[in-house]
Order: sequence, then structure tokens, then C-alpha cells
Amino acid sequence: MASLFGLLDTARSALITHQLALNVTGHNVANVDTPGYTRQRLELGARLGSEQRPTGIGAGVEPIGLQRLRMESFDRAYRREAGGLGESGQRSAQLGAVESLVAEPGDPGISDALDKFWSAWSDLGNEPAEESYRRTVLEAGHRVSARFNQLAGQFKAQREDLNTEVARVGGELNNLAVDLAELNGSIRAAELNGQVASDLRDRRDLLLDDLAGLVDMRAAEDEQGVFRVWVGGRALVDGTVASQLTTSQQAAEDGTVLTRLHWSDSGHEFEVASGELGGLLDVRDRVLPARLLELDQLADTLVAEVNRLHRAGTDLGGRAGREFFDPAGQGASGLALSNWVRDEPGRVVASADGGQGNGEQATAIAQLAETRLAALAGLSLGEAWGTLVSRVGAEAQRAEADYTAQQAFVSELDNRRQSISGVNLDEELTLMLQQEQAYSAAARVISTADSMIQELLQLV
Repeated sequence: MASLFGLLDTARSALITHQLALNVTGHNVANVDTPGYTRQRLELGARLGSEQRPTGIGAGVEPIGLQRLRMESFDRAYRREAGGLGESGQRSAQLGAVESLVAEPGDPGISDALDKFWSAWSDLGNEPAEESYRRTVLEAGHRVSARFNQLAGQFKAQREDLNTEVARVGGELNNLAVDLAELNGSIRAAELNGQVASDLRDRRDLLLDDLAGLVDMRAAEDEQGVFRVWVGGRALVDGTVASQLTTSQQAAEDGTVLTRLHWSDSGHEFEVASGELGGLLDVRDRVLPARLLELDQLADTLVAEVNRLHRAGTDLGGRAGREFFDPAGQGASGLALSNWVRDEPGRVVASADGGQGNGEQATAIAQLAETRLAALAGLSLGEAWGTLVSRVGAEAQRAEADYTAQQAFVSELDNRRQSISGVNLDEELTLMLQQEQAYSAAARVISTADSMIQELLQLV
């Protein structure tokens, strides 16, 4: 009789265990499309016999624990490269925007404005006595100034727009730090109480993936399942304590106000080398200032050379020439016609000897289009502008190529992770069928044992 009840107990353990295993498989199937979910497996083990089972026969099956099918080495590799993906993605997007600002050829770009400016001077050289050609020169000079002003303003506006993105990333980092610290506490409390925290760990891993895309980070887990996260040599998350970042506004050399991130407790600047934040800061603090400096140098050289030749000539009234462009204007944003010639076409010079029929000085100014200048490293004004455009285009293309390559590499790393931790419906359904058959067989054992007990009772 004892052995028959032992058989019932063995079958009961099978029913309970395989039902639990079916619940785990069903949980996997339900989360097949859940971002960051790690598939789970119920580990099974044989129940040992007891004194009531002197022959050494076991007592059935029992669950040993819940296993998350995940490889930490794959996670580390993915997060190590996710920062590079975030950086290259931001660089590609932002440099693509810079490229669109300087896109050539065509109207109304700087190249087209310069061509029309030199052409206007050339026409004036051919017809120096005509005031209408001087009006055309003024209109062309105003157009050149407007294009330089516009592009300089767009560069500065893009830097200011990047401030918003820097502040956004700073806010995301603060939120991620708080969420990670809270999850650390929840996971530690659950697992110290003997509970399984698989789903909480999934949420934490997903947040760590997000963090790795924003900044270069390093993370390590202690024996209690708590992660510590370092960024720039400092702990952003230390167990259940989350450090926070704050912003400040600082003026750059060109007057642009820039948003800086600081550790809120020490005030030290928050330093990163990669990630989305690294890409944003690189474009804002290195690329755009360098392009703006080149544009300013081009504008200042244009002003200096045109004014030099304009002062050397005489205008329609025989007066000595003065500045054509405003000499007080600094850089591309300050380029403008001088007050002397603005709205006064007759003050535009054309003659080199004072005669109204002489257009040599206007022709000399027109020839600046082809003149190689020491201030521009031996390039003409047009060539210097073309070099700037080419440099922007090449940098944007490299950034896009880097992003494409990094995207493919990170995708491959993620595929390797998903091959271990992702839910495969075919595999889960096959396992579910096995578990269902095991459950049905255990039920048959119970039914058989019950029949045997009833027959034995009838004999008593």
C-alpha cells in the first residue's frame, strides 16, 4: 500500500513540475516580441528517495531553479560597441545636416553668389561709365554678404540646436541612473528572499543597453546581483545610489552659448569619449567651429582684397576709392557693404587713372576670382570655398560609412545575443509539446495508481 501511495506522490510531483514548466514556456511565447526579454528555462532534477523507499527508487521530479538563457560575454561585447554606434549615428546625422547647408553647386549658394559678384565687376570694367553696372555690382555684393551671413548664422544655429540634444541626453542619463538604482534594489531584495527576478533583470539589461548607446560606460555585477556603472572614471550608479547630472551655460569664443554637463555633487565636467553624447559634442565643439573658422577666414580675405583694390581706384565722380565692404565687420556673420558705397552706386570704383572711360580697376577686382592668395594658403577665393565644401562632404561621407559599418557590426553582435536569449517559437512549441506529453503521462500514472488502490481496497 505504501508503494502505491509513493507512486501517487511520484506522479503528483511530475504533474506539478511539468505544469510549472508549461507556465514558463507559455511565458516565453507570450513575450516573443517583448524588447529585451530573455527566454527562460525551468531546470528539473530528480527527487531523492526516502526511508519509505528502501530499494533506492527515486520520488519523482522537482524544479531546481529558473534559468535565464543569456551570456554575459555577449552583453559586454554588445555594450562595448553600442557606444560607437551611438556616436557614429549622431555624427552621420549632424554632419549630413552640415553638408546640406553648404550644398553646391546652384543658386542660392555662396559659389553662385561669388560667380555673379566677379561677373558684375567684369561687366563694369567693360562699361565703366555706366552707373547701372555699378548698381549691379552693389546688388551682387549685397547678395554675397547675405549668403555668408546666412551660412554663418546656420552654423551657429546648428550649434545651439545641439545644446538641446546635449540637455536631452543629460536628462535621459539622469532617468536611467535612477531607474537602474531602483532595479538594483528590487533585484537584491527579491533574490535575497529566494524569489526569481528574471523579468526585473531583463528590464535592467535593457536599460544598460540604452545607457551604452548614450555614453561610453563600464558595468560590473557583484555577488548580490547588483550592477555598478561607471562613466568617465566615476560611478553613475553605485548599488542603489544614482548620481545625477546638471547643466550650465558657457559662452564660446564666437559668442555662442553652449550647454555643458556636470556632476551635480562635485561640479566637475561630465566627460565622455563616445556614445550619442560623444558624437553630439564632437560636432558641436570641434567640427562646426572649424568650419565656421574657415568660413570667417574666407570672408575676411574677401573683404581685405576687395577693399585693397577698391581704395586704389577712382569712382564715377573722380574721387579716390574707399572701402567697398565694411572693414569693421568681423567674419562671415559681419560681412556687409560699407556705408560709403551702400545706396551710392556712383561711389563704386572702376577707373585706375581717374578717367570715366577707364575700367582697369574694376577688371582687377574681377580677376580676384582667379588670383591665388597667401592668406588662403595659395588658393583663390573660389578654390578656398570649394575646398571647404569638399571637406564637409568628405567628412559627412566618412561619418555615414562609419555608421553603416558600425551598424552592421553591432547588428551581428545582437544577433549572436538573440541566438541565445531570444525566443524561438518553433523551439518553444516543440518543448511545449514534450511538456504536455509528460504531463499527460503523469496523469495516466495517477489514474493507474488510483485504479490499483481501489482494487486493493476491494480485496480487504
